[in-house]
Amino acid sequence: MPPLAVSLGYVLLIALWGSTWAAIKVGIDSVPPFVFAFERAVAVAVILVGLSFAMRLPFPRDRRVIVPAVLVGVINIGTSWAIIFWAEQYVPSGLVAVFGAASPIWTALLAHFLVRGDRLSPMKVIGLLLGMAGIGVLVGAPDTSGRPEVLTASLLLALMPITWAVGTILQARALRHGSPLPLVAIGACAGSLFLLPFAAQSGDTGDWTLDVALAFGYLVVFGSCMGFVLQLWLTRRLRPTTMNLSQVIIPAQALLIGALALGENITWRMVAGAALVVVAVALNAVAGGGSPSERAAVASPAD
Repeated sequence: MPPLAVSLGYVLLIALWGSTWAAIKVGIDSVPPFVFAFERAVAVAVILVGLSFAMRLPFPRDRRVIVPAVLVGVINIGTSWAIIFWAEQYVPSGLVAVFGAASPIWTALLAHFLVRGDRLSPMKVIGLLLGMAGIGVLVGAPDTSGRPEVLTASLLLALMPITWAVGTILQARALRHGSPLPLVAIGACAGSLFLLPFAAQSGDTGDWTLDVALAFGYLVVFGSCMGFVLQLWLTRRLRPTTMNLSQVIIPAQALLIGALALGENITWRMVAGAALVVVAVALNAVAGGGSPSERAAVASPAD
């Protein structure tokens, strides 16, 4: 059993990342999605850089650490938020979370080639096939009869977990040491720069109501500053199987919150696709934890 602090941190991370999808939906209903994503990234970068300096935490100087930190930030914050925030205009927030839950499945495939000691087993192969089938079902889950953007959003969401897998492999290989705050701060700065041209072309700041401001604050402080730092801290202390299992719980929580708080519909096709992804993630977790060197390659970044 992990120490109490690690257990509490694990539960907190699941609670935070299962609720952020609905907060994004609240924000983009009134503010252009790229503007909302960019301003969130900037706020996260400012807070984490400020905290790092205030706490006198050293920033890495080794290019072999800085470059992966930048790439992880571009993936986890830049491209991911661009896709998620834009897609939630057309796809229910809970379903977006289910797409993201497929990341451990792709991580298992990439780790077979890129992480020493983490090889595909027959059970992992079965999980991979089930996960791909679930993703195929999910792509057709939203109603695409009204707008062509719905299908585009679904396809982008299906590809997004592959980039997350690349990001987590980078974490496993290059970000195993050093304080999490400066590393995540570097990534947030890189993600902000990536999102800047998307936000600039929007040409509208939107309507910042009290609900939007509260959702923004929750995403910045809890979903990002606390969530990303806590995720990196946990991946250094928990077995890969344990971190993988969080991806079974987070999408279920997101679907429930989306249905109860936002009135989003849950169709049988969504449930079927989600069930296949959940079983795939669970099989990947049960298949084994692998060696300590791959420990960071299993925690999927959330929104």
